[in-house]
Amino acid sequence: MAYTVKIDKQTCLSSGRCVTVAAEAFGFDGDELAETLPGVASVPDERLLEIAKSCPSYAILLFDEQGRELDLTS
Repeated sequence: MAYTVKIDKQTCLSSGRCVTVAAEAFGFDGDELAETLPGVASVPDERLLEIAKSCPSYAILLFDEQGRELDLTS
Protein backbone atom coordinates (compact mmCIF):
# COMPACT_ATOMS: atom_id res chain seq x y z
CA MET A 1 0.00 0.00 0.00
CA ALA A 2 1.32 3.44 -0.81
CA TYR A 3 0.22 6.21 1.51
CA THR A 4 -0.49 9.70 0.25
CA VAL A 5 1.19 12.27 2.50
CA LYS A 6 -0.06 15.79 3.16
CA ILE A 7 1.01 18.45 5.63
CA ASP A 8 -1.59 20.40 7.60
CA LYS A 9 0.07 23.82 7.46
CA GLN A 10 -2.33 25.26 10.05
CA THR A 11 -1.30 22.60 12.56
CA CYS A 12 2.44 22.44 11.83
CA LEU A 13 4.59 23.78 14.69
CA SER A 14 7.84 23.77 12.66
CA SER A 15 9.49 21.45 15.18
CA GLY A 16 11.59 19.98 12.38
CA ARG A 17 11.35 16.43 13.65
CA CYS A 18 10.22 15.16 10.23
CA VAL A 19 13.06 17.00 8.48
CA THR A 20 15.61 15.65 10.96
CA VAL A 21 14.61 12.00 10.59
CA ALA A 22 13.73 12.03 6.87
CA ALA A 23 15.44 14.91 5.05
CA GLU A 24 14.91 13.08 1.76
CA ALA A 25 11.14 13.28 2.25
CA PHE A 26 10.46 16.48 4.20
CA GLY A 27 11.77 20.02 4.15
CA PHE A 28 10.71 23.54 5.07
CA ASP A 29 8.84 25.95 2.83
CA GLY A 30 9.39 29.72 2.73
CA ASP A 31 7.28 30.14 5.87
CA GLU A 32 9.42 27.56 7.73
CA LEU A 33 6.54 25.07 7.77
CA ALA A 34 7.04 21.44 6.85
CA GLU A 35 6.50 20.38 3.26
CA THR A 36 6.81 17.10 1.42
CA LEU A 37 9.63 16.61 -1.06
CA PRO A 38 9.64 14.31 -4.11
CA GLY A 39 11.61 11.74 -2.10
CA VAL A 40 8.58 11.07 0.11
CA ALA A 41 7.31 8.65 -2.55
CA SER A 42 10.26 6.32 -1.93
CA VAL A 43 9.83 6.12 1.86
CA PRO A 44 8.28 2.82 2.99
CA ASP A 45 4.80 3.07 4.50
CA GLU A 46 5.97 1.71 7.86
CA ARG A 47 8.55 4.47 8.14
CA LEU A 48 6.04 7.13 7.06
CA LEU A 49 3.73 5.93 9.81
CA GLU A 50 6.51 6.21 12.40
CA ILE A 51 7.46 9.68 11.20
CA ALA A 52 3.84 10.90 11.17
CA LYS A 53 3.24 9.56 14.68
CA SER A 54 6.37 11.35 15.91
CA CYS A 55 5.08 14.75 14.77
CA PRO A 56 4.21 16.65 17.98
CA SER A 57 1.24 18.39 16.33
CA TYR A 58 0.11 15.49 14.10
CA ALA A 59 0.52 17.80 11.10
CA ILE A 60 1.64 14.93 8.85
CA LEU A 61 -1.49 13.39 7.42
CA LEU A 62 -1.48 9.94 5.82
CA PHE A 63 -4.17 8.66 3.48
CA ASP A 64 -4.69 5.10 2.28
CA GLU A 65 -5.32 4.07 -1.33
CA GLN A 66 -9.06 4.75 -0.92
CA GLY A 67 -8.36 8.29 0.27
CA ARG A 68 -9.23 7.62 3.91
CA GLU A 69 -7.15 9.44 6.49
CA LEU A 70 -5.33 7.20 8.94
CA ASP A 71 -5.96 7.80 12.65
CA LEU A 72 -2.49 8.43 14.03
CA THR A 73 -3.59 9.15 17.59
CA SER A 74 -4.44 5.57 18.54
